[in-house]
Amino acid sequence: MPHFSMPVSLYYSHPVRKVLPGDTLEHAKELLELHQISALAVAEDEKLLGVITRTDLLRVGRRQAGRRRGADLLVLPNKTVSEAMTANPSAVGLEDPISHAAKLMLEARVHRVFVCEKGRLVGVLSTRDVMSAIADKRIADPITEHASRSVYSVQYDDPVSLATERLEKAHVSGLVVVENDWPIGIFSQIEALASRDLPRETRVEEVLDPAMLCLDVQTPLFRAAAQASAMDVQRILAVDNRKCVGVVSGLDMVRAAAS
Repeated sequence: MPHFSMPVSLYYSHPVRKVLPGDTLEHAKELLELHQISALAVAEDEKLLGVITRTDLLRVGRRQAGRRRGADLLVLPNKTVSEAMTANPSAVGLEDPISHAAKLMLEARVHRVFVCEKGRLVGVLSTRDVMSAIADKRIADPITEHASRSVYSVQYDDPVSLATERLEKAHVSGLVVVENDWPIGIFSQIEALASRDLPRETRVEEVLDPAMLCLDVQTPLFRAAAQASAMDVQRILAVDNRKCVGVVSGLDMVRAAAS
């Protein structure tokens, strides 16, 4: 396995999207949707204070909805970002190796670490950035060696309320949507948040994301990483004889870089 000793500075993304600690949760949700990202840095005067993620919004939104009879699927309370954020998120420096950043992601089970230089927030290194490093290293292991065997799925005609509940209980960021045992799309935290004002019985197929990557189990990891990065896809479905036998997630890619 190649060593991922190259510095974070070669792969990190900048500038980083951020919010102020006093901004509302609704504003954070709008920014996440606008930029199609999973997290925002919480910063003031370029100092990193915390992170607010789609997972945080789903958690507080589900909790708030559960307190109201007949409420929408998700109800964001009138709170500030500082009340729901995770304080002191993982951070690395520009010269830290990719392997170190990958280990921090795995330890915290997060999909990004922020990049700071002399106490100032300068960027972010995400699982997509790590995929680019894997593609450059040309790791030839078949994807099946890195795939998770647990495939969390939902039927295309299941209600979005069930899919959202399954996301939360399984502690995953996305579900494979299947029809006749064949994957037809993804229901992720993005779709869950976008569905918050829809009737609870709305079918998953009406809101799923059809963008996904199905590859043969013997596909080399570097090729899968390059395709996923180019398509901005976070999950690769490992397929054997038209059957989905595993999922390679962003964290699975990170695990390969941390080894």
